[in-house]
Amino acid sequence: MVFPGVYAPCEDSFILVDSAISRASGHILDLCCGTGIVGLCLADRVESVTAVDLNPSAVKNTCENFKLNECYDKLCAVVGDLFGPLRGNFYDLILMNPPYLLDSDWEPKDLSWSGGEKGRKVIDRFLREVGNYLNECGRALFVQSTLNGVDESLEMIEDEGLKGRVVNRKDFMFEGLVVIEIGRR
Repeated sequence: MVFPGVYAPCEDSFILVDSAISRASGHILDLCCGTGIVGLCLADRVESVTAVDLNPSAVKNTCENFKLNECYDKLCAVVGDLFGPLRGNFYDLILMNPPYLLDSDWEPKDLSWSGGEKGRKVIDRFLREVGNYLNECGRALFVQSTLNGVDESLEMIEDEGLKGRVVNRKDFMFEGLVVIEIGRR
């Protein structure tokens, strides 16, 4: 189910799920959760799913989808900006399908897809903070477009004292989508 004003699952959601299935265990964090599709697809493999989105409708949508799929008992859904409401929590797997599309001057800004001028507004904030929320052996996976500087992300991950690598890629006519895995060195 997709509520009005909530990002509908697309190729980026599914490439993230495909990359996460074999890595899902323990306690996971689904940032920019939208409808909750990523956490929902992994719920039967994990102990708990914490879902966070800036959009209150997305958090309600996630809750409803977990109820419909009878796994609401595994969910903690929170309205918030990335890691803001999660101080002091650690996760085995952190997932994010961020808004990564480049803003244009002629289109209205929609927070569900708007990634800022270079499409990195949310990605850069995530990369600066993700290491603070990973368990000792934890991993993070996030999606980004090849138009947003994959090498820039990998360099930033290294600068944060972590290691990163591309673990999945799907190419389209004008861009590709990649999933980058982050772990401790």
